Amino acid sequence: MNLSMLFFMFGSFAVEMVVGIIMLLKHPLRFRFKPYISIPVGLLIPAGVTLGIIFVLYYTCPKYYPWNEFVNIITYTISLVSIAMSLWLTYKLPLNRVILVTAVAYTFQHMAYQLGIMIMDTGLNTALYTNLNQNVASIISTIISYVIKIGAYVLCYFFIARYYKKYSKHIIPTVGIIAVACLLYFVVNIANTFISLHLMWDPNAKAILGAALLVCCILFDSLIIVGFRIAERREENTIIQATLDARMKQYEMMETNMSFLNMKFHDLRKELKRIKKNNGQLTEEDFVLLDHVLSLYDSGVKTGNVNIDALIQDKLIYCKSVGIEFTALVDGGSFKDMTLADVYFLLTNIIDNAIEATQTIGDPDKRVINLTVSTKQGTIVIEQTNFTDKKLSFNSDGSIKTTKKNSKFHGYGTKSINYIVKKYDGVIDYNVSDGIFTLKIVI
Repeated sequence: MNLSMLFFMFGSFAVEMVVGIIMLLKHPLRFRFKPYISIPVGLLIPAGVTLGIIFVLYYTCPKYYPWNEFVNIITYTISLVSIAMSLWLTYKLPLNRVILVTAVAYTFQHMAYQLGIMIMDTGLNTALYTNLNQNVASIISTIISYVIKIGAYVLCYFFIARYYKKYSKHIIPTVGIIAVACLLYFVVNIANTFISLHLMWDPNAKAILGAALLVCCILFDSLIIVGFRIAERREENTIIQATLDARMKQYEMMETNMSFLNMKFHDLRKELKRIKKNNGQLTEEDFVLLDHVLSLYDSGVKTGNVNIDALIQDKLIYCKSVGIEFTALVDGGSFKDMTLADVYFLLTNIIDNAIEATQTIGDPDKRVINLTVSTKQGTIVIEQTNFTDKKLSFNSDGSIKTTKKNSKFHGYGTKSINYIVKKYDGVIDYNVSDGIFTLKIVI
């Protein structure tokens, strides 16, 4: 196997993999760095490393027949790793999602390749080389192979990629899937090597083993889709339960808010009567009371999104009623790429969890909640802090374990936060330091 053949293998495999990846990725995508940095880094570094390794292998290892098959496996493996690295360096995708997309794209590439081999081995290839000039036969054979591959990719798109893109926003336990993907890759490569070394002239055995590899790829892709569907059902149940919990909390807060406002308005009426008896003269205490009551509805909440304004205003009134100082600096325009329902549940659960934690603190000076939402380099950054006297423990999905006794019916707030953040390929970090709880989300 000469060097030009190695480069051709690397190039054609890379192109076919990229086509598969494009079929699977949802748009728009966020670049890891600036586009003019991400694209050159994502393309040049992996390609340069790959070509360098191929050069080293070619010039340092012996040249005999089994070596050709070894180079075949190594070249494809290096190419696969290179493509995964390129995807990760270019776009802001979690590593587990990069590996998953690369694995599914690889099944597309192999199914297209295997289908082409099986069809050409039905006698079509032999007929071409028997009845035509060798050069002409080679050209026609290549054209037919690529037509078959294109047809295979079209089938992969309609039967697999469409459903992958539809359900891939849901979170599946990718550790096991990645292990299966690695096993699948090495089985496919070893099987191909075995075919090349021992079954080249046995079309029946070659077809049977090739069909088995096709089935393995289809089963793997089906496993991914089924995993996404199961995750969708699980997340729907979690969101439904979180919605019910949020509504119950909202009703409780509305009752508290109304009682608090009625009390303040009652105090205001008493003051107005007293002022009237005092010939309309206002004292300094009167101004303070009036300003306090009016500030309940005129809090200056201006996020740029009326729905978020109403949500935060409601939480501010509740916090004042229970003696919590709540500060919110929110850029409502940051959420332009998120659905209103996701934004509502995300902010509601963040604030409600903070209120629950803060209400248990006896020291009035520590009954404080801070929330900031901003946009930095095209990403949404949400940061929330409050004082706490508890330690954190986590569930397997990364959400915080509830401290309530009946954990079966609680803890959906943090789970729904995790699901929404991961839905948008974001990252979430919980931390407690010096008695201060910090939640940071980057989407």
